[in-house]
Amino acid sequence: MNMTDLSLDAIDAMLLPDRPLMEDVVALHHEIMVFDEIDSTNEEARRMLEKDDVADGTYLIANHQTAGKGRQGHSFYSPADTGLYVSMVRTDPEVLHPATLSKLTLAAAVATAEAIEEAVGVSPQIKWVNDLYYRDRKVCGILTESVGWLDDRPRAVIIGIGINCSTALFPEELMETAGALTTGDIDYVDRNRLAVALRGRLLYWTEHLADPLLLREYRNRSYLTGKEIMFERDHARYRGIVRDIDDTGKLLVELTSAIIPESKDQLVALDSGEVHLVEY
Repeated sequence: MNMTDLSLDAIDAMLLPDRPLMEDVVALHHEIMVFDEIDSTNEEARRMLEKDDVADGTYLIANHQTAGKGRQGHSFYSPADTGLYVSMVRTDPEVLHPATLSKLTLAAAVATAEAIEEAVGVSPQIKWVNDLYYRDRKVCGILTESVGWLDDRPRAVIIGIGINCSTALFPEELMETAGALTTGDIDYVDRNRLAVALRGRLLYWTEHLADPLLLREYRNRSYLTGKEIMFERDHARYRGIVRDIDDTGKLLVELTSAIIPESKDQLVALDSGEVHLVEY
């Protein structure tokens, strides 16, 4: 599969096409960093935050992660030359407002789906709450982490995103579920263009968390709606059919197995922090 090399100069050219003033270029280089290899872009962002103040919107891009991070302590497979691995730091207090903070992962998922559509030309779906699927294979994972707390909100949030652009070989434990954007008709991904598109959509949606269109876009792209799933809650397993996603981002499931003890009916709202999807 054809892939472009990641290049800060190429990204600059796409972001600043009108020959900007030199100070604009210097500022952009401060806020956008490209690494050929790093342990984890999220961990590098965390180290930067521990050392000093970090500009809001700082964007880290890697060609290869040796210790990519996933949710719940899992790793994220991040081989060289076949993927795009990024982290964005948001420190704007309005972005981190407690009323909408829980929607940051939803915003990142919608932003990533839109960026892939714009830059690659395929339309992935969102598997609640933080994965993107294309042709029934996982092609992207998202990890949102808070850093420090100041009163009612974090000091910063790091949004980490890993995209399998053309990855063909996966570890055995991922072979049944993982895939790449080049599965099917696409055989070329311009990773610089994708990185630029993703940066723009992330900045937009993380600043529009209260917009009703965000949840509408998330619902429209839902991979699980209408599917039967098995989930684990309080050490018990249940089956149900996904009916919708509510206005807070919870998954609405109509139970087809035993009723959950505290529930009065067959429809339950699942929070990503309290359940584990076992089968879908």
